[in-house]
Amino acid sequence: MSAPSPTLEVDSQRIAGRFEVLGLLGDGSFATVYEAIDRNLDRRVALKLFTGYAENEIELALREARAMAKLDHVNVLIVHDVGEHEGTPFLALEFAHTDLRRWLTKERPHPDLILARFIEAGRGLAEAHRAGLVHHDFKPANVMIRANGCAAVGDFGLARYLDSTDDRGGRGIRRQAGSSSYCSHAFGTLRYIAPERLLGELGDTRSDQFSFCVALWEALADAGPFEGADAESRYASITAGPRGTPRAPAHVQRALRRGLSPVPSDRYASMDALLDAIRPRPARRELLRRGLGGLSTAAVLTSVFVLGFGLSREAPALDIGEPPEVLTIRSAVAHARELGEAEPRLAVDTVTSIMPTLAKVDPAVQRDLVPRIEALGDDLDAAGAYVEAHRAYVLALALAKRAGLPSADTGRLKAKHSTSQARARRIRLAK
Repeated sequence: MSAPSPTLEVDSQRIAGRFEVLGLLGDGSFATVYEAIDRNLDRRVALKLFTGYAENEIELALREARAMAKLDHVNVLIVHDVGEHEGTPFLALEFAHTDLRRWLTKERPHPDLILARFIEAGRGLAEAHRAGLVHHDFKPANVMIRANGCAAVGDFGLARYLDSTDDRGGRGIRRQAGSSSYCSHAFGTLRYIAPERLLGELGDTRSDQFSFCVALWEALADAGPFEGADAESRYASITAGPRGTPRAPAHVQRALRRGLSPVPSDRYASMDALLDAIRPRPARRELLRRGLGGLSTAAVLTSVFVLGFGLSREAPALDIGEPPEVLTIRSAVAHARELGEAEPRLAVDTVTSIMPTLAKVDPAVQRDLVPRIEALGDDLDAAGAYVEAHRAYVLALALAKRAGLPSADTGRLKAKHSTSQARARRIRLAK
């Protein structure tokens, strides 16, 4: 942790008389973020001062900060306070464990977990859109990861109201009328910015959608979909189409390609529509609803695969060289993710039914399936199905121990297990 900025002119390193600065977290073009303690409430916060705004922009910054503070959603970073210190607007934000960029780099998570975290972030972005805000700088570094693993969108420093005509200048490009030249003037991070923003347009929610898809593609493919070190070459790369192939099912790849269209009208109408497209597809459940009675475990699992995926191109890519019991186990876990939020109890029951068989297979298979079952728990937890999320974490933790996964993995699962157990207990007591 570095020392507080020497330019911070506050008595005893306090801001607004109550926030005691502990250290510098980050310093960008528009804002400086400090780790601080709110001495009034004895609460650790991330204190963001909008130091890069001109005097005539302070009211705009405060208006948008207050709008963010009104967002009440589990996947949006909590704003504890909004104010001014010596004429500089500030936000007192929830202090998060880490951010999505660091999490991706350090943890190297399974694609299922990557998708789960991004869906959470996408829900937060969709909530901002419903409130009339466009983020304009969505990227992994602006998505916080709480200690419980939940993702929350933050850093709305470049956010704009949908009905605003303000364009604040910028750092991108604009094609001059009748010319192929470009000049710098659009805000955002070049690596994730939408092409219409590169052309100097205000952009809308579909611009955030583009940035979201760039970030998710990059996380799933270990490389960005576009290249170009300057705005003009970046724009050319975007119009040429994404490169590489994400480690994701075909329907997710198709959705991302649509979200990365250089033409905004060719993208999804909303973030909600995009999120629906990248979620596991609804499965056919009629046989499961009727009950599978006296069928053997193998028959149950085979039925799960056939009913859930049939001969569709969306069926999970299974290694036909694996033993039949492994194929059916993988199918069952994939189908449980499909059931997910729509039928949480049935989803966890499906995984529970295969645990005796899973206990007998190769430990390598067990290790591969732990993050998939964990991701099911994450999905259910994000959907508020805490009782079933707890059951899923119990199964994932038991399998992790059996497979001999390192303490970092079992420790993470234990934390999620404890959190979901507490939530499930509260739900049972409330009934």
